[in-house]
Amino acid sequence: MRIVPYFFKMLLLAPLGVLIWGIFRPWRQKQLVRQGLVAAPYREGTLLLFFVFLSGLLGLTLTPIGFWNGIFAFAPFQGEINLIPFWESWALFRYYAAHGMWQAILINFLGNIVMFVPVGLFASLLMDKPRWWKSTLCALGLSLFIEIFQLFVSRGTDVDDVILNTLGGLLGHGLFVWLRRLNPEFVKHCARLRKGSA
Repeated sequence: MRIVPYFFKMLLLAPLGVLIWGIFRPWRQKQLVRQGLVAAPYREGTLLLFFVFLSGLLGLTLTPIGFWNGIFAFAPFQGEINLIPFWESWALFRYYAAHGMWQAILINFLGNIVMFVPVGLFASLLMDKPRWWKSTLCALGLSLFIEIFQLFVSRGTDVDDVILNTLGGLLGHGLFVWLRRLNPEFVKHCARLRKGSA
């Protein structure tokens, strides 16, 4: 399947997320100590997974076209800019459907949603008072950052990606709500900052 290489590329960047988490951990611990707080192990684990996921996501979306094929130089802008919601996506969907390119439909449309579900989920797990609009705003902000950054590498930028990514963030919060009903103790542990000393 064409989707497998995407997971492999994200996995290759996982150590970078671990490294960034490890570098910032002492600083975060000092900040917590100053406030008289201690992060629960579940919270630290959730934060680590979030860093690992983000490193993979940003590696996939912020690298120039051809980067993963061995072309490591920035190329001139080759993509298109679409600021009209659903205009290009509808044309692309019809083209893919007419040519039986169902896997391309899954990657381009469903993939943009599913890719941001973890953003909404992790944001909700790590918030003290999770709300659907907060998780959705996190996904929206991250997606806007990616799309704007893609203007500076040889990739296109599309308002539909922002819409689909934001929807993924909202679905991620929905997954959080389901998880909270299924295992409320686990969710509490992920968000917990308890009183104490490090």
